[in-house]
Amino acid sequence: MTATVMLASAGTLPALAASNSGTYTVQAGDTFYKIAVKNQVPLSSLEAANSQITDYTNIYPGEVLNLPTASYTVKAGDTLYLISQSLGVSMSQLEAANPQIANFNDVYPGEIINLPSASAVASTTPQVSSNTPSRQSIVNFAKSLVGTPYEWGGLSPKTGFDCSGFTEYVFGHFGITLMRESHDQATQGTAVSRNALLPGDLLFFKDTDSSASLYANQVTHVGIYLGNGDMIESSSTNNKGVIIVANVFSNPYYIAHYYGARDVIH
Repeated sequence: MTATVMLASAGTLPALAASNSGTYTVQAGDTFYKIAVKNQVPLSSLEAANSQITDYTNIYPGEVLNLPTASYTVKAGDTLYLISQSLGVSMSQLEAANPQIANFNDVYPGEIINLPSASAVASTTPQVSSNTPSRQSIVNFAKSLVGTPYEWGGLSPKTGFDCSGFTEYVFGHFGITLMRESHDQATQGTAVSRNALLPGDLLFFKDTDSSASLYANQVTHVGIYLGNGDMIESSSTNNKGVIIVANVFSNPYYIAHYYGARDVIH
């Protein structure tokens, strides 16, 4: 993805130009609304950049505020995770800077994403960071799609998912590219033994439909391990779609067809 960063406002930005640190010093008679107008930034963004203030109606001359200095225009194929990685900020920092977004899993091309101020980034960035998404974030995102209908060949929540379309979509949200079909996904990453499974590992099953003989490994189904013996999948059975299967390894059907697991996160 090519990131296109642009200033949060068009035209001149006198306060921003005067301050390389992205801050503003409160003047007598200022209110948050007046400061937002003066610096040509959204009021919600100004408030989000100053979460340390408990009462936005009670600011005093000489107090230093953070200014949201930039925004990003969402491109086709973007997710919040991909944007955060491209721009070098964390998901939590992006989410804190965008309280106006109701569903962070559903951003659309042309939408304006506020970027956190430099001081906000500095104050919330841990000493050790990683570009690898957390397993829990992957699991949580997968769970947010429960109820999406089954659709053969489906690749998105708008059309529905087949099993591998579901896993491809979930991991793609976090910048992890999976091949399209389950038998190919079963060759990615590294093998994981059943007793070493972690949330976010892919579980594969063979010979679950008549196409199995077409593939060397006979893998025809895939799901995501949630932990505690549970799995999430897009099921074609009675067109259930995205469901959680409890105690998958206590289920005779899944045990009989189990092929193995792969870690595609690390």
